Amino acid sequence: EICSDVDGVYSADPRVVPAARRIGTLSYEETQELAEAGARVLNAQAVEFAKDKGIAIYARATASALPGDDPASDGTVVRRDAPRMPGTVVGVASERDVLVLQFIDRDGESQALFELLDAHAVAGKQLHQIDDRTTLVISRENLHEELRVRDALAQRFGSRAGLIDELGAVSAVGAGINASFANLRRGTAALAAAAVPARGLA
Repeated sequence: EICSDVDGVYSADPRVVPAARRIGTLSYEETQELAEAGARVLNAQAVEFAKDKGIAIYARATASALPGDDPASDGTVVRRDAPRMPGTVVGVASERDVLVLQFIDRDGESQALFELLDAHAVAGKQLHQIDDRTTLVISRENLHEELRVRDALAQRFGSRAGLIDELGAVSAVGAGINASFANLRRGTAALAAAAVPARGLA
């Protein structure tokens, strides 16, 4: 049972989206995806531990009454196989200060790139590698030596490796939502309507 100043997990950050709704039940996987996509919800490692041990998590507000017959009525219950229609977007998470590393491999040096990143403890969120092009999404809050990493990339690979900053990320989370392109089309249409250019989709 985890108590905080909010009464559970919401479909979006209520400070950004006033119409966000509290989610009564979530699966372990959905909660982990939301946390890793930037939502300030439960810790992803704590959820992994609960998942391994089969422990239900009750996320509630400190001031709430004790759970009654339906704990989901005044908080969020995280458990295995939360009842939901497949393909439903359960929540949207966003993250500011995202960096994109772009690398052009001309001499089979992708292993050297990964060794350099490991040496600087750079953890990537998404990796795409097609032919000689490698793209890695990095959260700035997890990049502890940004200037050193930039310098090391420039010294080792020159203009073939670079970091693009001043980006953000928006993630839709839900089981089976990539079974069709319907949610992708809705999301890109919403971005276009808000005049927000998309630099990439994953």
